[in-house]
Amino acid sequence: MQPTATTPAYLALANSLETQVLANVFRPGDRLPSVRSLSGDHRLSMETVLHTLRVLEDRGLIEARPRSGFYIKFRTQLPEPLRQPLRLESSPVEVSKLRYQAFSVGNSKDVIPLSTAVPSPDILPTAKLGRIISAITRSATAEIVGYAAPAGHHKLRTQLARRSSDSGCLLKPEDFIVTNGAAEAISLALRTVCPPNSAVLVESPTYYGILEMIENLGLRVVELPTDPGTGVSPDDIEHAIQSIPKIGACLLVTNYSNPLGCTMSVDKKKKLVSILAKHEIPLIEDDIYGDLCPPGDRRPVTTKAFDTKGFVLLCSSISKTLAPGLRVGWIAPGRFRDQILRLKTHQTLACPTITQLAIAEFLEHGSYDAHLRKIRTFFADQLRIFSSAVSQYFPAGVRVSRPQGGFVLWIEFDGKLDTTALAAHALNRHRIAIAPGCIFSANGKNFRNCLRLSCGFPWSARIEQAIKTLGLLSK
Repeated sequence: MQPTATTPAYLALANSLETQVLANVFRPGDRLPSVRSLSGDHRLSMETVLHTLRVLEDRGLIEARPRSGFYIKFRTQLPEPLRQPLRLESSPVEVSKLRYQAFSVGNSKDVIPLSTAVPSPDILPTAKLGRIISAITRSATAEIVGYAAPAGHHKLRTQLARRSSDSGCLLKPEDFIVTNGAAEAISLALRTVCPPNSAVLVESPTYYGILEMIENLGLRVVELPTDPGTGVSPDDIEHAIQSIPKIGACLLVTNYSNPLGCTMSVDKKKKLVSILAKHEIPLIEDDIYGDLCPPGDRRPVTTKAFDTKGFVLLCSSISKTLAPGLRVGWIAPGRFRDQILRLKTHQTLACPTITQLAIAEFLEHGSYDAHLRKIRTFFADQLRIFSSAVSQYFPAGVRVSRPQGGFVLWIEFDGKLDTTALAAHALNRHRIAIAPGCIFSANGKNFRNCLRLSCGFPWSARIEQAIKTLGLLSK
């Protein structure tokens, strides 16, 4: 649109860009051309272009991102999923079969991977890790073929201790035990602190892998309603402790929970630690997503930062940030260190030396912080793009989470849709893998109208078509 006697140049350009946005020439999440490019293309001064961009910001069409430029905003924000009511009851767990299907099929090469929360290899530092591993195999051959110490290689535990201050902790190398991923860390913690047939307090919905571990150990579950924005209520935990006999532990993802993506506030974390310590109930804290905060934000602290009595067992790994296949995790078990170390020694003796040395080297010299800045931006963009696609292609009335970090979305349909049937149809007919909501609850009956979408793989035409297909199948 050309400026006229009554339409200033900046406004004519703003109207033209708005028309293109509404016609999807520029899609939600797209970056606008730079100020310099717009200035040259339209033969306008940079001051005029900046005036144009301010108008588009006022209209709610674009947003500025520090040191990045101007981006098209996501216009429709769907309501969040509903918080479930508190049900003070413990129950056995029955999710193994569906969980196995979700993980094994979701990782098949011929399916569109929307089910498993795994980052794409394309965004991981695979080349740098490969060079590090090659160098270690040449320089430390004798060391890598021998057993590492059961607690883990000192070089890796030293790096973990150095980085512990990022999450508000002051931990020493001897405070850590290296494990085969966070899964072994959590399993060791459950086996150590939970008496037979005791109950475990968990979020609801919660990651199905955690439920399967509890199931395999013959333990019971108490599901705590989880607010999509603020997480579990410490008051609900207090009520559960007073109402449910024989509680062995509380197991929570306090930072960017899976699947809701919520984070507990600092005050709630302090209160949680205080309540559990008063009753001498261990808290198993899964912090596997803790490093995946939004770009520019400070990494959230863990509840371990407020643990003065050693009742918090902090578990994590590099599976969501560096290399899921290397299976490097750890646990800082507090007062339970000796029991955990004995059980680790009896169970797997030690973790592979070469992977520990590779991750230690990367943490020390691999620019881990620069890598985190890159993937934090990537995941934040992915969440915006996927959320916008859900609002565009899914049926009216759908609810979607607003994750504060991580890279998964929780979708809630009206009560008539069974996502277990949807997942089967999408996989068998269209080779699209999604995680049905029922596997995020102990009995497999709750959340049958929900599903989880992983946003770990870069947005593409193939993935957009998969979202369109899911939208059509769910109507």
